[in-house]
Amino acid sequence: MKRFYKTYIAFLVFLGALCTISCQKVEYRERYELNEISDIYATYEGQGRERLFEARIVDDKIYLDIDYYHPIDSDNEVDLSKVLIRATVPSDALVSPSLSDFWDLTSPKELTVTSGSGEKRTYTVIANKQGNTDVSNATLRYNDEGGNPQEVQAIIIGDRINFSLVPGTVLNDATLSYTINRHASGSLPNETDIDLATPQPFVVTAPGNAQRDYTIQVIEAVKLAKGIRPGSAKIMFAKRLRHDLGITVDDVTGGIAATGSHVVLNTRNQNSIYIDAFTGAKVGEIDLGSIRGGLRNFYTTADDAGNIFVCNLVPNDGNTFNIWKISSVTGTPQPFIQWNSGSTSFGRKFSIIGDVNTNAIITVPVVGVLSSSFAKWQVVNGNLVSQTPEMVSISGYSWSNNNVDVIYTSPSDMRSDYYVIGYSNNRLTRVNGSTNSIMAQLDQLEANFIANSVDYIEFNNAKFVAYNHVNGFEWGSADQVFLIDTEGGFSGNPSANTTPGLIWSPDKGKYGANAALSAKNGNGTGDVAMTVSENGYYLYLYFMFTNGYVVGVQFDCVDIE
Repeated sequence: MKRFYKTYIAFLVFLGALCTISCQKVEYRERYELNEISDIYATYEGQGRERLFEARIVDDKIYLDIDYYHPIDSDNEVDLSKVLIRATVPSDALVSPSLSDFWDLTSPKELTVTSGSGEKRTYTVIANKQGNTDVSNATLRYNDEGGNPQEVQAIIIGDRINFSLVPGTVLNDATLSYTINRHASGSLPNETDIDLATPQPFVVTAPGNAQRDYTIQVIEAVKLAKGIRPGSAKIMFAKRLRHDLGITVDDVTGGIAATGSHVVLNTRNQNSIYIDAFTGAKVGEIDLGSIRGGLRNFYTTADDAGNIFVCNLVPNDGNTFNIWKISSVTGTPQPFIQWNSGSTSFGRKFSIIGDVNTNAIITVPVVGVLSSSFAKWQVVNGNLVSQTPEMVSISGYSWSNNNVDVIYTSPSDMRSDYYVIGYSNNRLTRVNGSTNSIMAQLDQLEANFIANSVDYIEFNNAKFVAYNHVNGFEWGSADQVFLIDTEGGFSGNPSANTTPGLIWSPDKGKYGANAALSAKNGNGTGDVAMTVSENGYYLYLYFMFTNGYVVGVQFDCVDIE
């Protein structure tokens, strides 16, 4: 009887609650009337949500600009019958036909967006499949008034191929060379004679009836008062070490030397290859002779004049730390520094600011142990002051696991400020060169990955530093390089876009070993280097991830207003 009474009471409570709920007014969600597409792009099978082809919406027509070949340098013609479309519409809107299926865009096709309230809007999707007609680089070569050969790189802005020259420049025997997609054709032969006394038309055509009209002309260019032109970053090339450049040995391509016209890639125990600094095409090899070896040509860099330097790894290669100088890609290695370093480890990285034929400072960090110290040498008026370096210890900053790089900001002042980056600190740091104490730091990058290369350069009255973040695993995401205006705000985390002075960085993982479908970068190595064009209008950033890509990026300082 007691159990029945409790059950009866519970039933009455439940019934009362049900009546209360049923008496409440039902709230209906208001349906949106919006049926517009705010963003749309195309990709294809196997590319996930990668944004390959952009779209333009004009009234009720959607034009998809689809490359004739993808990648553009390949022979892989894009199949318009198997296109995947991705679009952003209001949250309660419906799209038909479904975007989860392939679209056949060999002819125009309708796409309907129905709003939550039932309002419909129909678009016509039109695929514009055409080849690439971009001119990525152009060079004017000529003999000057004294008969000396000269060359100048073009400043390409929109449809204008401009060569910036000093007024009164004499152009004798001028020839034009240019770089376009290999499926495209130019109206002028490459390496052709050209008269630029007046502007010349130049037409690039490509498959799919693509055509772009350019004007080639000589101008007196005007620079910005300071710094890089926003939005001027241009990827000149991105070459995979193994698949594009033929470097078949994994894990041991760890350094690059940017000389101006070439980029040298050092692979231990192999002759160094060098590529065109503007196209990435392999040009040749440097015969390293007797300094070639697994512990001998361990790392490479260049000075500001394009001299190439190679070092060994000590004490693995004995107790003498060597740096050899190679004056050009056709030169032979010559001893530059020979120092009895004892049992201390050096040679994973070294940096040079300046020109060793005039003034320079060379820095070589201690590696192999937890350390805060580095060795530095000075060159004055083309002469190495001493074979024995000055040892420096940084207060409040250390590194481990062989990952560190240091570079000064002046080629002639041994007490100038310098930058250091090391693992696992992973904080790019500016150090007072007089006190060797920390002046400023960026936030720490993700410590699962490695920061171990830095470069510094001055360009158009501004000061820039670049450093890397390397992924040594098959998981996770790093493999980035950051170009920072040091006077634009030196704080925050550039990987999270919170550094005010951040000028440019690639997408995470885009150029690493995993993206290149190669063996993982088990040594966690990579490199960065910067150069400035002779005319002072371009800054070039080069970076490399071991087993991944070597990439060249161009920036300019042209005032286009």
